[in-house]
Amino acid sequence: MISADLDEPLHVLDLPQIHTKPSGTEILRALDLLAIKPRSFSSKNHEAVKRPAVQPAGVTRYLTSFISSPLSWLDTDELREAVWDAAAARLSERSGRSAMPAMSRVFTTPSPWGEELTLTLHEPSLTADNLGMKTWVSSYLLSQRLHSLLESTPQLVPSTSTAPKRDRTLRALELGAGTGLVGLSFAAIRGSHASIHLTDLPDIVPNLSHNVALNVELLNKTNGTVTTGVLDWTVTPNPLPTAAEQYDVILAADPLYSPSHPKLLVDTITHWLSRGLDARVVLEMPLRDAYLPQVQELRDRMATLGLAVVDEGEEVGYDDWETADGGALAVRCWWSVWGWSEKL
Repeated sequence: MISADLDEPLHVLDLPQIHTKPSGTEILRALDLLAIKPRSFSSKNHEAVKRPAVQPAGVTRYLTSFISSPLSWLDTDELREAVWDAAAARLSERSGRSAMPAMSRVFTTPSPWGEELTLTLHEPSLTADNLGMKTWVSSYLLSQRLHSLLESTPQLVPSTSTAPKRDRTLRALELGAGTGLVGLSFAAIRGSHASIHLTDLPDIVPNLSHNVALNVELLNKTNGTVTTGVLDWTVTPNPLPTAAEQYDVILAADPLYSPSHPKLLVDTITHWLSRGLDARVVLEMPLRDAYLPQVQELRDRMATLGLAVVDEGEEVGYDDWETADGGALAVRCWWSVWGWSEKL
C-alpha cells in the first residue's frame, strides 16, 4: 500500500515493483498516481484530485517495465490489458498528449466494516452515442451511500447484523448500469450474501462485462457475485418474470435523460421487482432543471404503481466536466429508497 505525505514527493522505488509481482489493483493504483487526474466527484473535495507527487527520475523506465512484461501472475486478460493501457497512457502523456481517447479510472467506496474498497473502471472515449460508458456523478454518490443504505433498509442489512437470516441469497438488479460502479460496489459490500445482475443496452454491456473482469481480485476477496446482460426497457419480457425470477432490490443511477424514460423505467420495475415485504428500489439522479418534469413524472408513476418513499435526501457532487472558466460543476442530486406502500 502506498502511503505518503502529500508534501513529500515519492520516488518510483516507493511504488510497487514488478519483480514483487504486485496485484493488478496495486499496479493500477500506482499508475493512477502518475496520471493527470480528472476532477473529483466528491462534494468534500471538488478541486483537482490531490495525491502524492512522484519524482520524474526513473518514471519512464518504471512504466516501460510494465509494458514489456507479460504480467503472467495476474488473473485475467482484461486486468493485464488495463495495466498495459494505463502504463502506455502515462508514457503518452509524457510525450505531450493532452487527452486520452480512453482511460481506466480508480474509485474507492466505503464499506460497513470501515475498509475502503478499490474499484477500477474502463471508460472508452466519450462520444454522443456512448454516454453510458462514462461514470456520472450520481453513480459515484450512490456508490458512496450504499454502505449506509445497507444499515437502514430492511433487506440490505450488513452481514454482521443480528437480524434474522434469509433462507436464500439476496437478488439484486441494476438498471442502466453504465460502467458498473454502483453494481460492483454493491457486490463487494454484500459479498456472499447477495448476487447482482448488471444490465444495460447492447452497445454498453461489453464494456460493462470488461469492468467486471477488471475487478476480479476485489470480487474474489469479498466473495461478490456479479453477472451482466442486456435489458432493453422498451421491450416487454415474454414471458413475464415469475416470482422466483424477480429481484429483491433494484438499483438505478441517473436513469432519466429522455421524456420517455420515466414510463419505461417504472414499467421495467413493474416487471422485475419482487412483491415481497422487503423489496426495495434504490435510485439516485441529478436534479438538472431540464429534467425536473421527468423526475416528477417518475415520482407520480412510482406512487401509482404502489411504491412509496422509505427514505430520501439531497446531496451535491461535482461532475468531472469543467465549466467554461475551468471551475468545478456542482450537481444537486436526489437519492431515494422505495418500498411497497401497503407493506410499509
